[in-house]
Amino acid sequence: MASTRDNLNLFGLDLSGVPGTLRQGWKEAMQWRFFRWLLPAEPVRLLLPDGGEAVWPVAARATRIAAMAVVLPEDILLRRALRLPNLADAEQRQAIELALRAESPFPVDSLAWGYRVEHDGRQVGIELAFAARAHVEQYLSQRLPSQGTSDTHLMPEVWASGEQPLVFQGFGEQSRMQRERRQRWRTLGLALVCLGLLLALLASPVAHLRAQVLALNDRFETLSREVAPIVADRDALSKANLRLQSVAAYVQAHPDPRGVLGALSNLLPDTVHLTRLEVRGRTVIIGGLADNAAGLMEMLGAQGGFRDVRAPAAISRDPVSGRESFTIEFKLADAEVAR
Repeated sequence: MASTRDNLNLFGLDLSGVPGTLRQGWKEAMQWRFFRWLLPAEPVRLLLPDGGEAVWPVAARATRIAAMAVVLPEDILLRRALRLPNLADAEQRQAIELALRAESPFPVDSLAWGYRVEHDGRQVGIELAFAARAHVEQYLSQRLPSQGTSDTHLMPEVWASGEQPLVFQGFGEQSRMQRERRQRWRTLGLALVCLGLLLALLASPVAHLRAQVLALNDRFETLSREVAPIVADRDALSKANLRLQSVAAYVQAHPDPRGVLGALSNLLPDTVHLTRLEVRGRTVIIGGLADNAAGLMEMLGAQGGFRDVRAPAAISRDPVSGRESFTIEFKLADAEVAR
C-alpha cells in the first residue's frame, strides 16, 4: 500500500486536526471556575463611552494596570448572534468571516470586529460585534486625547460592551494576551513544581522503607553465608541420625544369627544335634536329631525368650541312628535373646 510522509490519516482518522482539538479543549478548560480562580484575567482599565472609567474584571484589586481598552459606543456598532457546531479555531474563524461578508454593509477588509464564544454542548454560541474601521479609528482619536499624557505610550485595546467583553481583533490586545500566556506558563510551572514536591514527599516514606528492606535483605544474605557451614553440619547430623535409626530398626527386626546360635548352644543338651538353623526376622526354624523331640519342644516353650513354639512337620524316627528327627519353629520374644 502506498504511503507518503504527509499522510496523517490513521484508520480513517485525520490526525492533522488533533493539535487544534487539543488547543480548543484547553481554551474550554480555561473557562472552568477552578482555572478562572487559578489563572485570573489581567485587569484592564476601561475608557467608557460616557467619558467615565472602570476596571475589568470588577473584582480586580490591582494597583498597577498595564492594559487599557476603549469601549465603543453602540451607535457605531453592529451585532449579530451565530450558532455553529464545534469547530477548530481556523474553521470557526472562516465561518465568522463568511457571516461578516453576508451581514456587514461594509467591505470585510475595512471592518474592525470581535467576537465571544460560549460553548453549549455540541454547539457554540457566538456573539459578534463589528464596525467600520474608519469609524473606530475616528472614535479613538476623539477619545484618547482627553485621558491625559500619562497613557499616550499605551496602545489601547478596542472592546464592545456586554456581560463579557468582546475584544476587537488587531489592536492592542496581543500584548495583554502574551502577558497572560506567560503568566499561565509560570503558574503551570509552579503547579508542576508543587506537584513534584508533593510526589517526593509522598515517595519519601516509601523510599525509606525500600532502603530498609534492601538493608535487611543484605543482612539476611550475610547471615545466610555465615551460618551456611553450621546448617550443613546440622543437615549431615540429621542424615546420620536417620541412618542410625534405620540401622537400629533393622537390627531390632533382624536378630543376629550368631547370637541365636549361641543362645541355643547354651540351652540345648548334648544329646540334641542340630542340622538346620534358619533365621527369618524374629522367626527361627531349627532341625536335627534328639532322643526326645517332644520334650525338646516343651523345654523351648518354657523359655521366656521363645514363644509360639510349634512343629511345622511331624516328628519321625531316623532309620540310621534310631533317634527322632524334628523340625521346630518358634519366635524370639526379645531381641536381647539373640545377643
